[in-house]
Amino acid sequence: MDNAFALFIVDDDELTRDLLEANLAVAGAVEVFETAEQCMERLAEKVPGLLLLDVGLPGMDGYEFCRIVRSRPETANVPVIFVSGHDDLESRLAGYDAGGDDFVVKPYGIAEIHHKVESVRRAAQEQAEKQGKVAESEELVSMVLSNLDEYARLIRFLRQLNECSSYLEIADALLEFLRAYKLKGVIQIRMRNFEATLSDEGMNRPLELSVINHIRTLERIFEFKTRAAYNFDHLTVMVNNMPVDNPELCGSIRDNVAIAAESADAKLLALQAFADGERTREEILGVLNAVREAVQTFSLRYNTARYKGAVISGDILDSLLAALAHIGLATADEDRIVAMVRNATNTLIDLYDIGGDTQTTLLALNDHLEQILDATA
Repeated sequence: MDNAFALFIVDDDELTRDLLEANLAVAGAVEVFETAEQCMERLAEKVPGLLLLDVGLPGMDGYEFCRIVRSRPETANVPVIFVSGHDDLESRLAGYDAGGDDFVVKPYGIAEIHHKVESVRRAAQEQAEKQGKVAESEELVSMVLSNLDEYARLIRFLRQLNECSSYLEIADALLEFLRAYKLKGVIQIRMRNFEATLSDEGMNRPLELSVINHIRTLERIFEFKTRAAYNFDHLTVMVNNMPVDNPELCGSIRDNVAIAAESADAKLLALQAFADGERTREEILGVLNAVREAVQTFSLRYNTARYKGAVISGDILDSLLAALAHIGLATADEDRIVAMVRNATNTLIDLYDIGGDTQTTLLALNDHLEQILDATA
């Protein structure tokens, strides 16, 4: 971590402050404060790279201090990690609403704090790079959709959804749909070998991930103050700023977001089915190749064995005739013995003809598999 990185720690416990200051000094310049008010005075002089903020403080608590930090342009983008002794949904939602980036529950280990500080620092750097692009995207979307009614927005989303070819494209389309209503939200996608939680602020942000992992266990449609969540088999959509002060608009948005979320869930299932079909097609191709190779190998061995059998049969008859010439049997007896041996050897050679039937069966199987493959193309 860059030594120029500044970390402000606010905690009313002196032992905790000393412990964190000593162990996080390697992270950069560390400053500690007993109260939010003390830290606020320092913020007027210096803006840190990260705030490690205890929730339970004397005077102004951590949540209110974070809201003030977020309200000021010069500190609005400073990452905030909350530290709390409460591990429940209400506490995490409060931290999320206040603008926090992560949430640590007491008791914690120093290694965990190190990891959280580093993760938030990296996320803040990436967010700073993307912030300009997000602002441009929001402005463009607002301009394009300003004259469209709500149904046009939904139709546009459904058309865009139809063109999506990946799970992340579906999440991006949903976020764009929410932005059209000036809504802020989080999308979580859950597939067999893929899971991701996304918002306009980034992917898999710890506090967002923590909150939505609670939300996904609730009923299909869940509402809490200005927040609404929609849970489906492969998708959860959480909206953070529903316009509850306008019941008519809120009801319309609620219905449209539910339709969009259910359509996206169906599209996710379709993409998974398509991927499964492609895997099946590849497996059938593998079977076809194996059948072709088996037919070629079997045909070669079958023809070779039949030829060798005929040669050996001829050798046996020649040897038998030579032997009979020295024995002195009557011609009729010799002819009878030769005919008996010839019939026996021909019967043995004819046994190989079953190989032709087997080859025909394998080729028929190969043709049937190819027909199935053509039908799924």
